[in-house]
Amino acid sequence: MQATRGELSFYSIVEPELRELERRLKDVGRGGHPTFQEAVTHLFSSSGKLLRPTLVFLAARFGPGHDRQVILNLAESLELVHTASLVHDDIVDRADLRRNVPTVNATWSDDVALIIGDYLFAKAYALAAVLPKPEVIAIVAQTVFALCDGELEEVIADAGLPSEREYFERIELKTASLYAACCQGGAILADADPEHVAALGAFGTSLGLAFQITDDVLDLVGHEDEFGKTVGRDLAEGMATLPMIYAAEERPELAPRFVATQKAADEVRELLRAVRATDGVERARKRALALHDDATRALDGLPARVEREALLEIADFVVSRVR
Repeated sequence: MQATRGELSFYSIVEPELRELERRLKDVGRGGHPTFQEAVTHLFSSSGKLLRPTLVFLAARFGPGHDRQVILNLAESLELVHTASLVHDDIVDRADLRRNVPTVNATWSDDVALIIGDYLFAKAYALAAVLPKPEVIAIVAQTVFALCDGELEEVIADAGLPSEREYFERIELKTASLYAACCQGGAILADADPEHVAALGAFGTSLGLAFQITDDVLDLVGHEDEFGKTVGRDLAEGMATLPMIYAAEERPELAPRFVATQKAADEVRELLRAVRATDGVERARKRALALHDDATRALDGLPARVEREALLEIADFVVSRVR
């Protein structure tokens, strides 16, 4: 079973901030349309891992200007950006489950989910607008631009199998940009030294890449009760990921089948067996672990303190399921 937040020591350092963030997230719907209030309750009744706000809180500890409420505003803003993007992604992907919970589009409709995502983005912008540093407001905006660019590229991409380079460009936009924003934004708000901000940003980028590759591996070899999503969904939707790209190098005849859409369940199961029989999954695992190492090396220049150890533990946690 996957470890819970209470079992992971890196959360304990910022547990008071996380509890306050959870209270804020559940309150996001106050004053809004009743359906929005219901959807917010649905989305945040189980708040997930909260890795991204944890990064904000830890990164902010490396600067002398730590203002708890300001840091909470950034953490909430970026978590709302993340949640809004997931709500919209689930519409595009026609997903029924997320974290073993029915998606907003499955519970209500695509139209409702689209508006809920827009509402969450608006709430995120409202929180970012009152941040005291314009460069951090810009980071929030640039992160949304990156998420949109990554999602649009995914939607309009040619039907063929992407190259390894194209895959990494997409996941840097869709996943790593948000991790980097959490680390850089928290550090900048706390007036951290520029070299520490840069180190934390590099850490966040490598961590986000490792996280996404790990997710893509688990989509092919994970267990649904632990993974929280339907295993094989990427294959079913024709969404090529790094293990598939590597598998197709070994067995080129699989490439057009990977990217075909509307596969029958039997074909998805057959392709899962085919991918697992190649070195594709193992090669992708090794890339995730190499990116973990890049992330930990980025922290070498940070002062030796408990928050640095917590970030190293997060890096270990992110790839623990592919070791």
